Order: sequence, then structure tokens, then C-alpha cells
Amino acid sequence: MAHEFGVRLALIAFATAAFEGLVSRSTFEPALTRALAALGLFYLLGCLCGELARRVVEENVQTVPSGGVSSAATAAPHR
Repeated sequence: MAHEFGVRLALIAFATAAFEGLVSRSTFEPALTRALAALGLFYLLGCLCGELARRVVEENVQTVPSGGVSSAATAAPHR
């Protein structure tokens, strides 16, 4: 899951940086360099956030009672 999240975030960052270079009428090489740097940085950031999310979900699944639904979800809403 972390790898997939990293790839998606990296592609979004690459497209955004490439589009920004196109809009600002930057030359090809600096725009591509900036887009590739964004791709690498956001891939690492995406992998880190994806791994963190996986650990949070796994931890929460382990703390749910054996009935499968937490007591907070079954409690009556406050009015």
C-alpha cells in the first residue's frame, strides 16, 4: 500500500511541476529537472505517509473488541 501511495503522489507531483513549467514558459531542461526532483521527493513522502497510514490502521484493527464494532460506533448519538 505504501508503494502504491508513493507512486500516485509522485505522478501527481510530476504532472503538477511539469504543468507549472509549461505555464511559466520555462525552458525544457530546468522544467524537467524540477519535475523529476518533485517526483523523487514526493515518492519518498508518499511511501512514508502510506506506511504510517498502514501502521495506524493495523493498530486500530488490533484494538477493536472481538465483536468487530467499537462501542463508540454503537452508542446513541448525542442531541
